[in-house]
Amino acid sequence: MSDPPSYALQVAPESALVFNLISSTEPGVDGTPRCAMTLTHTNRTDEYLAFKVKTTQPRRYLVRPNQGLVAPGKTESVSIILVEKDKQLLLQSFDRLGQSALDHSKDKFLVQSCAVSQEFATRYVSEKKKADQLGEGHKTSKDLAEALTGMWNAVAAGDNVSIFNKKLHVRHVVPKTDASSSSNTLGVTSTAATTSSA
Repeated sequence: MSDPPSYALQVAPESALVFNLISSTEPGVDGTPRCAMTLTHTNRTDEYLAFKVKTTQPRRYLVRPNQGLVAPGKTESVSIILVEKDKQLLLQSFDRLGQSALDHSKDKFLVQSCAVSQEFATRYVSEKKKADQLGEGHKTSKDLAEALTGMWNAVAAGDNVSIFNKKLHVRHVVPKTDASSSSNTLGVTSTAATTSSA
């Protein structure tokens, strides 16, 4: 397999995002399934690299930031949260059918990256510093998002820019400790059947 192009970000994890589904409602325990993705500029180019994170289930996952720039030699952390409503649906499937109900998730993520012009990068970095000082809700941060969206729209429209695509699968897992405390109906049924046959 050949090396990825210079405009490719290194993505960690490499192939799958794992979301641990915890049904715990204990105080102080955050049961929100989340995953972190790290995007690393590999220094094979002096250009800033733009990234965009897409998913096949945009209503199921909250991705922050879902787009941005990574400077040469730097990294960007992306936080992905599974929405509570969907977590509950997945846990219900687990309670009915066990882990096999979660093993064949069709959810996927796509991380796209491409090089951007020095002019765009300089303007973006300058505006980002202003936005960071003024706060997230300020007009400057909205302008940044619009500038990136406009850049990606131009790329998609055939702006003669090469894009690197990295696909990641999703795995939903109920940890063993949570699975044993869960009221898995299959487990209850098989125990009852074993007891009645004794």
